[in-house]
Amino acid sequence: MKGTGTLAAFTCISIGPSFMAEEGYDRANPYCTGVVELEEKARVVGRIEGVDTRNPDQIKVGTPLTVKFLHRGSSDHPKTFLAFEPLSK
Repeated sequence: MKGTGTLAAFTCISIGPSFMAEEGYDRANPYCTGVVELEEKARVVGRIEGVDTRNPDQIKVGTPLTVKFLHRGSSDHPKTFLAFEPLSK
């Protein structure tokens, strides 16, 4: 997979699981998750980074995105999460 696609659907979440709260997400700082339709036509769900979650009306379905892997945890317990961000112009 090329790792590029478009935003098909999204939601901004203000009250998430505890591990998201530990990353600093809350009512004042929501995070975005979305469905991305990849160029190959498969759809995947991932976090959407680099968008203004405090103004979700500014986030647009159809926005071109590229993959971004988020690395969290310690070196003893590393975790990688799938995310996407808007393509740079």
